[in-house]
Amino acid sequence: MKICFVISGLSQGGAERVLSVLANYLSVRHEITILKFDENKPFYEILPDIKIISTHSGVGNKGFFGNLTKRFDKFLSIRKFLKTHKFNVVISFLDAINVLTLLANSGLKNKIIISEHTNHTFLKSLVWRALKRITYPGAAGLSVLSKFDYDFYTFVKKRAILQNPMFETSCKDNFKKENLILAAGRLINFKGFDIFLKAVSKISPEILKSWKIIIAGDGEERKNLENLARELNVNVCFAGFVKNIDELYTKAKIIVVTSRAEGFCNILMESIFFNCARISTNCVAGPSELINDGIDGFLCAVDDENEIAKKLEILIKDENLRDKFVLAANRRRENFSVNNISVKWIKFIKECIGETAN
Repeated sequence: MKICFVISGLSQGGAERVLSVLANYLSVRHEITILKFDENKPFYEILPDIKIISTHSGVGNKGFFGNLTKRFDKFLSIRKFLKTHKFNVVISFLDAINVLTLLANSGLKNKIIISEHTNHTFLKSLVWRALKRITYPGAAGLSVLSKFDYDFYTFVKKRAILQNPMFETSCKDNFKKENLILAAGRLINFKGFDIFLKAVSKISPEILKSWKIIIAGDGEERKNLENLARELNVNVCFAGFVKNIDELYTKAKIIVVTSRAEGFCNILMESIFFNCARISTNCVAGPSELINDGIDGFLCAVDDENEIAKKLEILIKDENLRDKFVLAANRRRENFSVNNISVKWIKFIKECIGETAN
């Protein structure tokens, strides 16, 4: 099949990494094109036989009028592209690009599958909510990451839960673990790193003295979080954005997620492949579909630093429990293998376009 992916850019990010992994894997049997709008080179590896087309329409916040111009340019670029290229299916990533792609396809006959990578409550703009409600029913199909979103998008006829695949890694199961507690993600408010620091501050320094704590990621809240860590006297390393996160996974014994909201939570899925014991807030949406509380990890109430501290202390002290959680979580690995997820994608594409996917 000829498959085209449409995304704003291929910089660092969860959706960008997912697209890269899927495109690389599918390119073995299918002809893959990626349409993007920035001028930057892909952050993640893209195999050489994949065609990348950049329209140079611009990305990022350019102010009210700048954003209008930027989106109109993207609309025109997508429409021109769809008129001059033929694909079995076009798959767009993320809500704004989904809307623009569907609008650009008006009057054309391309099969468009739209893909959501955050939960629907993240979008606050009433205008964009209305645009989604108007345009999404015109999609040939919709992929979401959780049952929470699947149940919301009842106005799209064909939809499927297609969770993110694990990225390729050379690391195997003979990990050299260290007394390392790892938290990772964009340093923004809804990720709840302030709660993580407050939880750590409630654990006795005597218990933590042989443990290292790393926060991997960057974002607008970094300075505030660094100040908070100093105020709480928490000894934590802010590692910044880490391209090869698997190098930290291989060392970490414990992964902690303290998000206030998620679309899926890649770190909880990825860490399964690196024998990490997991703790997460039970936020909307994703963690409860990735952790069975008390069986293969701990789930805690959102913003409850006391409960998080208690569960973290338990895992620090109890190596047998950590091993039990790891062993149980390992049974989920096949669910997220790129082969398994890609098979589901091809099956869904086939259902949406009404053709045999070879």
